[in-house]
Amino acid sequence: MMNIEEYRQSLHEDIVRNSESNLENPNFSFLMYVTDLLTDGEEIDDFIECYWTGISSRYKAKLQIDGYALDEVDGSCCLFISDFHGPQETNSINKEDIDKLFNCLRNFVIESVQYDLYEQLEPSSQVYELSKYLHDNFENISKFRFYIVTDAFNRQKVKNLQDEDLKGKGISLNVWDINRIFDLVNSKSQKESIDIILSDIGCSGIPCVKAVEYHNIKADIDVIKNPAESGEFFEEDAQPDDVITYSSYLAVVPGQVLNDLYLEYGSRLLEGNVRSFLSSRGKINKGIQNTIKNYPEMFFAYNNGISATATELDVEDTASGPVIKRIKDLQIVNGGQTTASITNTILNVRAGETVRINQLFVPMKISVLEHRMSEKIIPKISKCSNTQNKVDESDFFSNHPFHIRMEDYSRKTPAPAVNGNQYQQYWYYERARGQYNQGKMMYKPKSREMKQYETKYPANQVIKMVELCKYMEIYMAQPHVVSKGKQAIVKDFASHVTNEWNRSEHSNEKFNKFYFQRVVALAIIFKETDSIIKETDWYKEKHSYKANVIAYTMSIIFNYIRESKPKYELDFMRIWNEQTIFSELREQIEILCTQVYEFITGDRGTENVTEWCKREACWMKAQSQQWEITPAFLDTLILQEEQKVHEKEAKEERQVNNEVDLYSAILQRGMPYWEQVYQWGAARNLLSSQEMTYLKYAITGRLPNNIRVLKSIVQIRERLIEDGMPLQF
Repeated sequence: MMNIEEYRQSLHEDIVRNSESNLENPNFSFLMYVTDLLTDGEEIDDFIECYWTGISSRYKAKLQIDGYALDEVDGSCCLFISDFHGPQETNSINKEDIDKLFNCLRNFVIESVQYDLYEQLEPSSQVYELSKYLHDNFENISKFRFYIVTDAFNRQKVKNLQDEDLKGKGISLNVWDINRIFDLVNSKSQKESIDIILSDIGCSGIPCVKAVEYHNIKADIDVIKNPAESGEFFEEDAQPDDVITYSSYLAVVPGQVLNDLYLEYGSRLLEGNVRSFLSSRGKINKGIQNTIKNYPEMFFAYNNGISATATELDVEDTASGPVIKRIKDLQIVNGGQTTASITNTILNVRAGETVRINQLFVPMKISVLEHRMSEKIIPKISKCSNTQNKVDESDFFSNHPFHIRMEDYSRKTPAPAVNGNQYQQYWYYERARGQYNQGKMMYKPKSREMKQYETKYPANQVIKMVELCKYMEIYMAQPHVVSKGKQAIVKDFASHVTNEWNRSEHSNEKFNKFYFQRVVALAIIFKETDSIIKETDWYKEKHSYKANVIAYTMSIIFNYIRESKPKYELDFMRIWNEQTIFSELREQIEILCTQVYEFITGDRGTENVTEWCKREACWMKAQSQQWEITPAFLDTLILQEEQKVHEKEAKEERQVNNEVDLYSAILQRGMPYWEQVYQWGAARNLLSSQEMTYLKYAITGRLPNNIRVLKSIVQIRERLIEDGMPLQF
């Protein structure tokens, strides 16, 4: 396992390698590396690069911004500045350095809000858009979060600081130094822990009672091992995945405490599925708001309260009963709208209004779970807690079997050897957050094992779950959805996959080896388009709207083929076999990306370019444009019949694999298990004579070579579980 110094050395090598291959400034490569980690860890959503430096004309202070993220759920504004030292410079950062960097961000906000900085900036640039957003929407921002990301060691021990208010808005200062980054990468959850000491926010404790406590009990979790995980990284002597220990408490939370916690930590307190639900449906409930304002004493009676989880809870016995003093890793799994509504109501009190927050109390159920069970149990708690709300299955897409299948293909499908390589390389699909980095952290830098790992799975051939969704949304020509960011991308693609997967008995066979190879081809096109844009004059000058231009450029190509050449398709297998794009496609992208940039920054339906790209009207207008499509590129298209040959072969292979998977799924449970299934169903008269016959095949282990019978055995089990049969006996 790497130590901190070894990790820093390995990181520097990765950053130098990435910056050279991508023709980027190392500072930018480092910033994108860290913000990817923060996005995966749900610290921020949808980071937008925005490089700009300047000097205030009024007081000659330095202004700087490297990027930002807007949180639609909690209304906060996150601003970033990068401080990359590299291996040659000093390895520490002190208080004076930190203050200077934070002041650059603060000065940028002040100039934008108070002195109309945007009027001095280029209108078709990302920094203009941000500056004008701050100017026009300052009153709607709940809080500012300033971030310094650095590969140096922070010699101050404090990671998060509170700054003076900025025109009434709170500011939290966050230093993400190499220690903090290392801890995040090493974290099993790939998220930074939230450790809440209630006395720090002026709360003496939350009254509670312990409701239940269970040790080493079985939960309704299937424990059949994913074959793709064979040979990967497991803890020896680990508890079975279906054995858990947990306790639950019932508590009464003062409204002020809930408000203060949400202001401090924002949407990080919300479990991922709840965040997705709120971002797509809005966060303020007018009925809740009315009760908060006018009848706070009735809130406890009217509201269902919140359900939450934690990994640790410190409870102290007092004269008036037990109280919660500390909560680690608080996650709200139901009641996010309640929490957001309380804070929003307080933040938006009109002149003459008062909110008697001291009279408002919220019921809370909080379950304390071990770290190792969080990923499996929290989504189940969230799903069960939200049954009264219309929460789509797509909100729980991260657990869909689609991802297991893609992961399986990614580990078993070597990429064709190119450039004389004599070793096999793979495209690594990261189904679980931080999977790739966790694998790297097992080895010492420059060790034989590390070299083997990085050779087999190159860092530039990792595809994250959100990236796969994005590539396929672009292929389906949905650039306006892609421009809306992570939550919208995953939700739209999840809806598509779940509908297709369940459409018919054989419909999931389309998610096959060719499907995975096409995803890789799309990833290659996306990355090449990114590189092409970096070489354009307009991007070198303005560093703006790259993500939007990529989405629209690729979507225009795919849409043009479908509309104007419906019998043809892009030659994805050629891209897969060559592991790069061909010259005719490169030339086509070079032409289109500049045209697309001029289109989105030209005559548009709203001044804000980023918002314009999110609108379906923008995409509709793009489809009506006359784009320059070269004859040379069109000559590279292949007839759909040629592609259907690959699809047919992949579907037939998938049919065989499905049959093998069914054999494995039945046999791995063991013959005694199927005997118990038979006895349970028969004792309750829930089995037909034919179903009894099918189950006897499983009991004896003599399974017929008949896919219909195998599916029936699995379906019998699923039906009996719905009728109350336990997952395990």
